[in-house]
Amino acid sequence: MRAPGAALIIAITLWAVWPLYPVQAPGFVLPAVKTTKSDVPRFSSALLNAAHPPRVHAASIVELPDKRLFAVWFGGSREGSSDVRIYGVAGAPDGDKTLWGEARAITSPKETTASQARWARKLGNPVLLPSPFGREPQMIYVSVTLGGWATSRLNLLNLSAQPASSVQLTTSPFFNMSTLVKGVPVLFDNGDTGVPVYHEMAGKFPELLVLAPDGKVRRKIRMDYGRRALQPVLVVENATRAIALMRDGSGNPSRVWRSETSDAGRTWTTLESTDLPNPNSAIAATRFDDGRLLAVANDTEQERLRLSLLVSEDRGRHWRVIYRFEDRQSSSDVALTEEEFRAQLKADIAALDPGPGPEEIIANAVRNKCKKQGACSWQYDYPYLIRASDGDFHLVYTWNGSFIRYVRFNAAWLQARLEEAK
Repeated sequence: MRAPGAALIIAITLWAVWPLYPVQAPGFVLPAVKTTKSDVPRFSSALLNAAHPPRVHAASIVELPDKRLFAVWFGGSREGSSDVRIYGVAGAPDGDKTLWGEARAITSPKETTASQARWARKLGNPVLLPSPFGREPQMIYVSVTLGGWATSRLNLLNLSAQPASSVQLTTSPFFNMSTLVKGVPVLFDNGDTGVPVYHEMAGKFPELLVLAPDGKVRRKIRMDYGRRALQPVLVVENATRAIALMRDGSGNPSRVWRSETSDAGRTWTTLESTDLPNPNSAIAATRFDDGRLLAVANDTEQERLRLSLLVSEDRGRHWRVIYRFEDRQSSSDVALTEEEFRAQLKADIAALDPGPGPEEIIANAVRNKCKKQGACSWQYDYPYLIRASDGDFHLVYTWNGSFIRYVRFNAAWLQARLEEAK
């Protein structure tokens, strides 16, 4: 072929495949919030699960299209045991409170194995996907066949399907292992969902998993490298900008990590350390009306004895406490006897509002937080925070390894805490 002819063919080919106009990449969707003007602060709480199974962990919550709430968690005789199930419960906002139904088992290792023809030995960390655009609500959760959590795989389950069946997501070419989930998903304007995930095998690093509307994996974006950060939480600011806050996995320094994107999650800045202490524990975060960031975290360097509500006015670099949901930090160097532990638990129960009976609450907490030698301790962790379309905030977290505590508060209550903390 003569050179001019070859050049013409190449030119025509390039013209055919090259877009005449730039193809716009998907952008973030800001949560739609219609704040109800109210001068009356509102705060309520409840325990979402029954006393059996006795150990629960890692709750998440979502607002359904009909404005109801749905929360999920895993529970069993202990974390990682073969009797662990994923449980869920629906709630209906009713004035100042939320009326919760009875929790039910959603899936089990046996059902996951039957759905996928792959053995699932244990389950963990369920996260609910938001259900916009008329889609049915879905849930991602972790399963393990062999080894520990570092060998996890992710599964996608349609909550409305009867019977419920799950499919395994292919997230890695390396035996499809070591992708875990914890953070609140974000939405893109093309219908995709961004799921904050993390890797734990031979390293610890955060990633963003992007799912197409049909649930298939579109891509996975590395947010950092190495062994220092995991469990990212994304706070969307506009169509292109978002801030990521991450659990510290290194202990040096023992602080929450921070990164940001200006191209809707395709690239992320190098991690920087914030001034928020973090005892290698999960955090939760969202955005207030005026752009300030809110976080719920264990703002301690070693133990999970305190769970606080914090605010940042400089996009997550510096934080100050505005409220304590739980605070037993004074017990950090104190070995409580079972008798002392029971007495202090009784004083806590009145503030927990609806839930199982006092004796059941105490029995589970003693079972899970008292060692055989009799020394007892406290633990409040794994917060998960969302803001509903009416402007109210909904928080779930693990209470002493024994119950999922739910807290609801409105913007007026939050504004009062901000004013008090000035």
